[in-house]
Amino acid sequence: MKIQRIALDGFKNLSNVNIAFSKITSLVALNNFGKSNVLSGIDFGINFMKYNEEQRQSLMRSDNAMPINKASLDKDFRYEIEMTTIIRTVKYRIIYGFTFGWLRIKEDEASIKNEYLKVKIDEKGKKYNQLINRQGQEAVYKSSETGRCATHTQIGNMELVVNKLKAFDQLYYIEIIKRLNDLKLYMENNLDPKEFYMPNPIISKGSSEYFIDSRSLPRVIAKLKQINPGKFDLLLDAYKSLFPDIEDVIVKEIQISSEGAIVVPDDVPFIVSDSIYLLFVRDKNLCRLIDFEAMSDGAKRVFMILTKIIMASLEERNISLIAIEEPENSIHPSLFRTYLQIISDLLEDCKVIITSHSPYIISFMDLESIYVGINRDGGMVKFHGFKKNKEKMLEDDADSFDMGMGDYIFSMLTDNESRIEEYLECDAFE
Repeated sequence: MKIQRIALDGFKNLSNVNIAFSKITSLVALNNFGKSNVLSGIDFGINFMKYNEEQRQSLMRSDNAMPINKASLDKDFRYEIEMTTIIRTVKYRIIYGFTFGWLRIKEDEASIKNEYLKVKIDEKGKKYNQLINRQGQEAVYKSSETGRCATHTQIGNMELVVNKLKAFDQLYYIEIIKRLNDLKLYMENNLDPKEFYMPNPIISKGSSEYFIDSRSLPRVIAKLKQINPGKFDLLLDAYKSLFPDIEDVIVKEIQISSEGAIVVPDDVPFIVSDSIYLLFVRDKNLCRLIDFEAMSDGAKRVFMILTKIIMASLEERNISLIAIEEPENSIHPSLFRTYLQIISDLLEDCKVIITSHSPYIISFMDLESIYVGINRDGGMVKFHGFKKNKEKMLEDDADSFDMGMGDYIFSMLTDNESRIEEYLECDAFE
């Protein structure tokens, strides 16, 4: 599944967020302005689709997620995701969404208010077919290719039709249903990566040793070298292009003594491996290997992010989206453009969304890939793209002040009297 667009509303201080994804998409705004809330909202919606009913109720009562601005107290949570996927050489465009009301007091009844699924062949002139249409507990779906979306199905207040249809193996669009239920994203918000480099014998049950969420990066690297050495070489080349003094990254396996082995009960969600892995770096200027833990935090985070991007394409079901908080904090500004290009080159079907409060992002990326956070009345935040027909004017205006594009835009964000909205697609969200 390739994610093309996500819309969400009624989450924290966000208002009508609508993000169309490029290969790399950036959210820029001042500090403490809702960038991270967008990533949290995207993650929240995917989790809601996957969780069981009890977990969903917990999400619906989450004080950390529901709106608390006076201007949005009555808003429901709304989530919509647009994707493309190829099935038997045919490319489909898919729109799936749902809405629920927040549980603000104990007496509130948990319920999903609506849900829908629309699909079309991704060609000009093709129209969407409605496959799911749900209002409250009234739900219908399309049961045959020639029929209408009119087959009733019983659905509980906290059930999603898209989950229920997984069991309907004869549906002609069952592959789309399965892929929707298998959607994955990875949140990379670990600004302090130290713990990922520490030797760790613990492996979560039910996941492979090289799963993208693994807490042991040395174990991930060892597995990558074993199953796909070509991908490891690609990772190493990418890293060396940013840190040219590095000649090699070496992983060593250390066997743990079987004496006094830890016995883990069956009901514990992890196992204890009989080995640990250590990661080392060979630097051309040094006479011996150095432990990767001794590298700078920025160098460690860059290697971790590049590894996660490589691993995203090797998952049993590919990761559709990787979200990265403030990548500029990991690398010198002079290397940032190269860093973004390397990330773009490594991506396959996966897309990346990043948050930033750095003017360099705007200077180094196409404006069509950037969304700017604007403070609205009542403390609400909206993110807007740039108007295509205003890009030349924006460039000329920045030049007239002898400023780079990024510095000019951030100067307007800090000026309450600025006319920044002239450049932005604000009308599309009003």
